[in-house]
Parts: sequence; structure tokens; C-alpha cells
Amino acid sequence: MIELKVNEKNGLPYYNLSSFLKEHFGGKVRKISIDAGFSCPNRKGKEREGGCFWCDPKGSGSGNDPKLWRQKLEEETKRLLQKGFKGSIAYFQSFSNTYREVKELNEFYRAALEINGVLGLAIGTRADCLNDENIELLSHLSKEKFLWVEIGMQTKNDKTLELCNRGYSHSITVEAVYKLKGKNIKTVLHLIAGLPGETEEIIFESFEECSKLMPWGVKLHPLHIVKGSFFEKWFYDGKIKLLELNQYANIAATFIEMMPPETVIHRITGEREEGILIAPKWCLDKNNVRNEIVKILKERNSFQGKLFKQRYG
Repeated sequence: MIELKVNEKNGLPYYNLSSFLKEHFGGKVRKISIDAGFSCPNRKGKEREGGCFWCDPKGSGSGNDPKLWRQKLEEETKRLLQKGFKGSIAYFQSFSNTYREVKELNEFYRAALEINGVLGLAIGTRADCLNDENIELLSHLSKEKFLWVEIGMQTKNDKTLELCNRGYSHSITVEAVYKLKGKNIKTVLHLIAGLPGETEEIIFESFEECSKLMPWGVKLHPLHIVKGSFFEKWFYDGKIKLLELNQYANIAATFIEMMPPETVIHRITGEREEGILIAPKWCLDKNNVRNEIVKILKERNSFQGKLFKQRYG
């Protein structure tokens, strides 16, 4: 029988973000989500205008006033420092946060880093918003400060991506990942379990692809229906069948097993506040979902990386 491996730093059978940050910075660090007023090429002036069908009108972000993002970041970081935290990570979350001219991007990122207690940047974006010029900027910044870039992979299945109006193929994601890794930029991939028409076999194929790309970090959440998204209508029309908690917990446990042992697992479920989340309601209790996933891993006597196979060299 294989002995259950538990991460020594967090007592969990996987390596989570809070453990990494505590280890890297020598104390507690919290990520602060900000909306800096960015947009998205899938919403403005493109043939497939309207956004990805899972996305809400606020770009799956914080919903804060974009004009006040610096004030919010400064105030929340100050509170963290007063509580004994080492500082914060400024998380440019809403929409596509590399979707501007490189000069503007540099001004935004450096404005965040100038705030006392901001230790680094997390930049959420799309793979089709990462050109050579802004990747070069990110490379320079990553040599000066702690930084990671988040990309929505979601699935490797191009039919699903087309159905969901993502606007570009999986090959663009792969290209962006290799460009970022070529510049030693930490890369985080987002995946969604339970997209329309995807069987568990298709979901696990995306997990395997993600593991092959060997990202620095990963995020996983179930498909959830949020107010104002295109999928809201599909849900009420009965065109979408959502995963039950036990189904998702088993899928997420397999996801953890398939990821490289050194990959930082940023998230294993999704959370949206009541009033925004339409379904499934079990997503409202993040701790319960996480506990179910850990319980399944323990029942399997399993852990992160158990199913991972190194494929390169």
C-alpha cells in the first residue's frame, strides 16, 4: 500500500499557494484583487464580441471602482501590515490585464509596486494578449520583483472553446506558455471542470495536457453560472447540466494527483458571492468543497503528483 504523502508545510496532500508565499517571503502574504479598468479583446471590436460565455459583465473580477484601485490596494495592504503580514501581492484580476500598450502597462504595474508593502504582482490575462513586447516587459519586471502571470486555459478541447466563445484555440495558449517560460516568468493556468459537452475523459485529457506544460501554478474550479453571463440563459433553458459536489470533488482529487509535485495549487474550487452566483449553490461554501476533496484524497491514500509522469528528458 502506498503511504499517504502530506505536505510538511501545510498538512495537506497538495502544495497550496499560502504555503508557497509563506515559505518564499518568510511570513504571511495575501493576494489583493484589483480592477484597474482593463478590458478584453473578446468584448471590444472583435468578431466574437460579447466575451467568453462563462464570464460575468465585470470580467470575473473584484467589481471595485477602477478609478480607486490604487487607493484600495494601499489601504488593504496597510491593514495587512498592521496585522503582522509581510505584505501583499497586487492581483490585476478583472478582464485582460495585458490588453494595453506596453508603456501604459509599465505605468500600471510600477504604480502598484511603488505602494508600501506590495511585494509583487499577479497578472491575469488571455493568451492572445501576450505579444513579444509585453512579455519582454514582464520579463524585466520579474527580474526586479516577484511576479506571476495567469492564463485561462480552461480546456484543451477546441470544440468546447469555440462553443464557449473563447475566441482562440488551445495552440495559442501553448505558444504563450512556452514564451513565458522561456523568459523564466512564473505561469499559472486556469482550468474549468464541467464545461458543456465535456465528459470526464475529455476533462482528464485537459488535466494531462496541463501537467505536460508543467506550469508554476494551477487553478481549478467547476463551471458555475453567474448573473449576467451568457451561460445564465443556457442554464435557465436547461441546456447546461452542472456537476454535483461529489462528482466535482472526485474530479478535483484526480486533478491534484495528475499535477507535478512542485506545481503550486492556487485554487481547487471557485467562489462567487451570493447574489452573483446562480448555481451550483454548493460553491458558496469553499471550505466544505475543499474538505470533500481532501477527504477523497485521503480515502484514496493519495496526494499531489501520484499520477504524474515526467515526459521530458
